[in-house]
Amino acid sequence: MSTFFVDTSALAKRYLVETGSNWVLSWIEPPANNVIIISELTFVEMRSLLARRVRERILTLTDANLLRNDFLLHTQNEYLIVLVETNVLNQAARLVDQYTLRTLDAIQLASAIQAVNIVSHPMTFISGDKNLLAAAAAEGFITDNPNAHP
Repeated sequence: MSTFFVDTSALAKRYLVETGSNWVLSWIEPPANNVIIISELTFVEMRSLLARRVRERILTLTDANLLRNDFLLHTQNEYLIVLVETNVLNQAARLVDQYTLRTLDAIQLASAIQAVNIVSHPMTFISGDKNLLAAAAAEGFITDNPNAHP
């Protein structure tokens, strides 16, 4: 059993067919028996991602709603969720001063740092964003990019 902190760019590959989707499915599905941790922020980011795909006519509204419902079901039954609280936001503020990160990426990484504090053991940080992965590695995480697994 392994523990993974998964940002939205990587988690989306469970729901949408993209480069790296098969790799993500290999360790994220329940039979793999891994611990999957996400940030509370992912609720908003996933909804935004699906809405954007509808606007771009990549997904129908019906398909987006089905995917959103799948995601919500998984959040209830399969994922541990790190709440975006003051200590996470303070950590994110430190991260944007230290690394080349966008605001939401800093919150994702701060959530992962909080997750380590909660579960008290190492985890792999998964993202499709190279800057975020570099910052996560600098913070001591093992990292992986689903886009490196076609």
